[in-house]
This record gives sequence, structure tokens and C-alpha cells, in this order.
Amino acid sequence: MLRPYEGPARVIVGYDGSEDAEAALRYGVTEAVSRDAELVLVNAVDDMVLNSAWGVVFDPETIRSSAMDLLAAGVERATGLGLPVDRIRNAVELGNPAAVLSRHSEAASLIVLGRRSVAEGERAFVGSTAVGVVGTSHCPVIVVGADHQQRTERAGLIGVGVNTAAKGALALEWALEECEAHGGEVVVVSVAKAASGRLFRSGAIPPELQAELVEVTRTRIEEMIRPLAQAHPGVPVGLEVSYGSPVDLLVARTDDLDLIVVEVQTSFPTYSVGGVTRGLLTHARCPVGTILARDSHGS
Repeated sequence: MLRPYEGPARVIVGYDGSEDAEAALRYGVTEAVSRDAELVLVNAVDDMVLNSAWGVVFDPETIRSSAMDLLAAGVERATGLGLPVDRIRNAVELGNPAAVLSRHSEAASLIVLGRRSVAEGERAFVGSTAVGVVGTSHCPVIVVGADHQQRTERAGLIGVGVNTAAKGALALEWALEECEAHGGEVVVVSVAKAASGRLFRSGAIPPELQAELVEVTRTRIEEMIRPLAQAHPGVPVGLEVSYGSPVDLLVARTDDLDLIVVEVQTSFPTYSVGGVTRGLLTHARCPVGTILARDSHGS
């Protein structure tokens, strides 16, 4: 069960002035307004960059002053988007950005980040700060890209990715609570696939076996959905189950969603996140919400 959040309504935005951070700022302002929450813009100066590989030592006060100027511009943009200035704070902190934001998550309703996808050859990867926060945050995280469609009207639909083992109850519970508080409906999306070790290769699964896997997955997820949907009777809940590549099919589904939410399973001791989550964070065409399967509170 999702642990309730009992602290002040507070939306944290990681802000560094980049295009993705600007998208996160816009999204964070919208969330702060809808939640009647305080907005906190955080700029974390990584202490690793203060001492360069070339032996150049940067002045922390100069860097701090530049960061404060950057945040002041962010505050001005936030007020221009309709958030009262007395509900906006900013903070410059020294330390690893993911660790700084994770610490803030203990007393926050929500963290909003830019995804900062970077190319390496022909492949793209979501930024390390986003991955680090997603793997350690105590509150829900929403990762936003500058290239996400800026819809003038919301579709009113939150998707929840649930795997074939029906892991995703916390993500579904959070999505239901969001729709109950702010309106909208939920669609649970799951992609069935053959278990590793099957005799067939992934591209040679017979159609009848694919259909069987889809029905088994549907039954498991319907059992997971039932009690949660009953606890939120005012929120419509749909279910879509298909067979194929989880990343490809989930990413394709994001065209029609306001947000897709997944429950994150991390690996100790690195707190790394799985490939499907990374794929969504990198390629989704709508914002991606994440919540840890352990030690997380709702918003």
C-alpha cells in the first residue's frame, strides 16, 4: 500500500536552465498550482566539477553566484506562468545532483526533472541525474522532456505500466489518487512476453501461445486492479494487454497519454533501474512518472 504523505504540499524542480529544465519548470508550476503547493527550484552544484582534471580549481562562491542568478530567472518565469512569488523558493546546494534531490524528496509531494537525453553513437540515453533520482526518491518523480508535445488540452488519461508479474500496484494507486484529486481516468497497460528459457525464440512464438500469455497476464492484472479500483469508484479504469516488446509498445502508447506511470524496482547496492524504465524515460513521448516499490510516499 502507498504510504501517505503527511508533510507540506511541496513540488521540487531540478533547475539548471537547460531546455529540458525549462519544460520541467512549466510542468512543476502547473502541478504546484493544482496542488496549492509551494514550488522549490533546486540547483545542485556537483562538487566533482569544482576540481577539474586539469588541476583548475573553481571558486565555489563564483559558481554559487551564477547559480543564484539562474534560479532568479527561473523564479521570474514561474511567476510569469501564474504562480505567486510568495509560494516560490530556491536553493543552491553543493553535492551530487541526484543525492541532493533525493534528500529533498523526503519532504516533498513531487519531484519534477528534465530528462536530459544524450546521444552516444546512434543510441540515446536518459541523463544520469534523472536515473539517480528515480532510483532513490522517497516521493513520486515526473521526468519531462523538452520535445514532449505541449498539448493545449489535456487528454485526461494517465497510463500505468504493469509488468507480467502484476507488479505495479503502487503506481496504479498513485495514478488513481491523482485522478481522484484532479480529474481524469486511468488505463493500465501491460505487455505479455515469453519467459526466458522458453524453447522458442522471441520472434517465433506461435500465435496461440502469444494469445495464451496475453490471457494469463490479463487475469493476473485484473486481480490486482479490482481492489484498488473499488477503493476509487469515481475513477474509470481500463486495461490493455498485448504481446511484444515492452519498451516499444509502451513508448508507442504514450502518444495519447498525459502521463505514464511505472513502479520502479531497483537493484541493491547500486539502486540502478531496469531497462524498461530507462527505455521509457529516454523515449516516451509524454512525461514519465515513477514511484519506488519501497520506502515511497504518495503525494
